[in-house]
Amino acid sequence: MESFTKQPIERLDYDVDFTSWLKAGDAILTTTVTSSPAGLTIETTDAATAIPKLWVSGGVNKKTYVVSTLVITNQGRAKEVNFKLKIKDV
Repeated sequence: MESFTKQPIERLDYDVDFTSWLKAGDAILTTTVTSSPAGLTIETTDAATAIPKLWVSGGVNKKTYVVSTLVITNQGRAKEVNFKLKIKDV
């Protein structure tokens, strides 16, 4: 699982790339993003593309979050990708 670090005040973007996983003729229909524990603000742009962009802000200093991105395709496939986000106030 990949790991990234950000400060609580930052609003940063992360791309989740599903292009190598998608089958020919299939396409992303929906993207759902969650974090655990709660405390991050996450907005998704380009949600119906093979590379959804996540805009993440907030978080509590010294906490580590797991951000989960779940996509569903028009052919019924589901794929989840997770990464860790460490919050560190420098």
